[in-house]
Amino acid sequence: MRLLLLPSAFCLLPSAFCSSTFNLRLLLWVILSSVLPLANPEIIDIRRFKAGDFRLLLDAESMVWGEALRWNYASASRLVSTCLEEKRLAGYALLNDGGIDGYGFFFYEAEKALIGDLFVMPGGDAKDRAVVLLERVLETLLATPGLSRVEAQLPHFHLEDLDPCFRAHGFESYLRRFMAVPLFGWDRPADRSGSSLHGGANPRAMREAWVSRDFLIEPWERRHDHQVAQLIYHTYHHHVDGLINDQYTSAEGATRLMETITEMGGCGEYLRDESCVALHRPTRSVAALLALTAVRPRRTAHIPQVAVAREFQGMGLGTALMERAFTRLAAKGFQEVSLTVTDLNAGAVRLYERLGFTTFQTFGAFVWNRPD
Repeated sequence: MRLLLLPSAFCLLPSAFCSSTFNLRLLLWVILSSVLPLANPEIIDIRRFKAGDFRLLLDAESMVWGEALRWNYASASRLVSTCLEEKRLAGYALLNDGGIDGYGFFFYEAEKALIGDLFVMPGGDAKDRAVVLLERVLETLLATPGLSRVEAQLPHFHLEDLDPCFRAHGFESYLRRFMAVPLFGWDRPADRSGSSLHGGANPRAMREAWVSRDFLIEPWERRHDHQVAQLIYHTYHHHVDGLINDQYTSAEGATRLMETITEMGGCGEYLRDESCVALHRPTRSVAALLALTAVRPRRTAHIPQVAVAREFQGMGLGTALMERAFTRLAAKGFQEVSLTVTDLNAGAVRLYERLGFTTFQTFGAFVWNRPD
């Protein structure tokens, strides 16, 4: 997110100029920061400020989430603002000539810390300013007595922007992708005529027939929660995503992850009617799960979680669930579906690309574990 020239600042904000509510002060900040160097930056405890002091910064971050990440950040921005007002966030603000130019905050969970966000005003030397702020955050976290682990996923920056800083402090880094697939044409049902481009049976229709024969697809309801948590845990606890997010390494952590999606709105507005489980008919056990949220209502849906039991992997069950979801979402007017995936999960990346997903943003996940 490094905007070196003035035109780049305008390219970041294309829809803003069509909006009657566009914040002129924010536009002026981006223009000036694109052409003028920062002077006298300071890093100050975030709790020394009122929420209103961050309004311009939060407006800028919401715009970047919408333009670069295809995500409506309004509800999250309100939550951050409330937490700032109530002094419930630990972290730092980056000041330049008296104005807040960036912030980074973090949480503690027992012996683990999570960096919740790192954002600086776009323009000029944004990456360099972010690194200055990040250094102070890491310095504080790694000096915390009893801390054994730190996790961070920072989607506003490419991995290479922050990787040197994290690695200098002993972190492991992982490349992650935002991917999306357009839903144009998915509102039409699968062709069951038996023909395909290669003269054989239509693969999508065959998957639907196989799934309906061996599995019962139901909405994900609370009665499934125990089995779903066990499925997530057993699918991911030895997976690369378990290295990035240690909630995957226990059934209790998987339960908290599940609640974040379904109850807390941590991944967008939960789509209860479209989220589903696949029950294996002979055993009635949960064989697969697909969770869906809306991150831009009626425009962009998101897949925060997909899991297929090991014994059913490689058989097309996950693909069938996603194709089913694409059809239902398209019928409701959604234009695309997004997800995030770790680059080392090469099999999943290939699957998503076969389904039509393309990468529109890359970012880094970073993990530190205290040496034994």
